[in-house]
Amino acid sequence: MDLNVYLLEWMANERLHEIQAAAVRERLAESLRQRPPLRVTLGLALINFGQRLLGNRARATAAAAGAPAAS
Repeated sequence: MDLNVYLLEWMANERLHEIQAAAVRERLAESLRQRPPLRVTLGLALINFGQRLLGNRARATAAAAGAPAAS
């Protein structure tokens, strides 16, 4: 059973409109999400950078002191 060409085009067009509407909703939701302030992002990046610089020494020192190791 063959589909009518008009019906097939209509179904494809409807699907395209659904995808476009979903993309618009996703962009709107992304624009409404709260991002942390720059100072928080920068502070966390500096802490992470410091931990990477210390490397295994920080974990060994923390384990020797009895403190839980940072992951």
